[in-house]
Amino acid sequence: MEIVPQHPLLHFTQEDVKAARAMYDQDAERLNEGIDAIKEWMEKQAHLAESSKYITRDFIERMILLAKGSIEVAKKKIDRLFTVRAMLPDMCLHRKLGEFDNFLKGVSVVHLPKLNPEERSRVVITKILTDNIDNLNLIDYCRYGNMIGEYRGNHDYNIGERFIVDLSNVSIISKMNPVVIKNFDSLGEIYNFKVKGVHVVNGPQYVDTLVNLFKSVTREKVSSRIHVHKSYEDLHKYIPKEILPVDFGGDEPPLATLAEKWKELIKTPEFQEWNEMQDKLVSDESKRSSTNHNEEYLGMPGSFRKLNVD
Repeated sequence: MEIVPQHPLLHFTQEDVKAARAMYDQDAERLNEGIDAIKEWMEKQAHLAESSKYITRDFIERMILLAKGSIEVAKKKIDRLFTVRAMLPDMCLHRKLGEFDNFLKGVSVVHLPKLNPEERSRVVITKILTDNIDNLNLIDYCRYGNMIGEYRGNHDYNIGERFIVDLSNVSIISKMNPVVIKNFDSLGEIYNFKVKGVHVVNGPQYVDTLVNLFKSVTREKVSSRIHVHKSYEDLHKYIPKEILPVDFGGDEPPLATLAEKWKELIKTPEFQEWNEMQDKLVSDESKRSSTNHNEEYLGMPGSFRKLNVD
């Protein structure tokens, strides 16, 4: 029997693993064959050969599952992802120890330990801790969110994502950069994350204006699943109390306690070693055999440093 490694902050059962694989007609043997095929393919692609030395089998497995079991689709996703990672270094690369210390004083971003039992989705809570969101850097949020998302791509088993955004401490939101939001959403599209819902709770009176902004720059599949809740009780209609923190009307430890555990994790030598390795997972476009660069990349900024970000 296959032993699936467990994670201290991302809980799942053997049945969860089987369900995630079976959803796309995959099992351990078939996945291993697919992983070997993709590794061999990457080694033969001049622009991906170097990154093939550093990509993990766990990550390739998740890409196969996100590609609904199709090896050819998974190849395209990896190619596109590594290309875009190289094009957006300010979002994806060169993340350093301690970089997010100040950011995490103003925001809690917590991936809850337990899966939503009704759909096996992973729930991510973002809670603003300051009364003025303008003091926060949106790129820091995207960089941190992308880092943890990629980390989960090597460790987690889930079918879908749900996001909770708690604005209970926010009184002013005057500046948002739609370009940054759009590019962050584009990364989610490349990964093919199955967003089951985005839940905004305790928003200010003008929360509808904020939600409309997000809807205008995100994919229809995401924008159509944004919900605004006036209370945690209303939120429980979508996400059961048994997996939520006690301060969200749930049964789990407080959000602050869970946030501290994630802060401790990202400072471990194991996490830092993994994080440094991510800089290797990019394409070398100078070695791409085709002279026709995919049109989907045209118009994407090479670096957010070129943008005037509020």
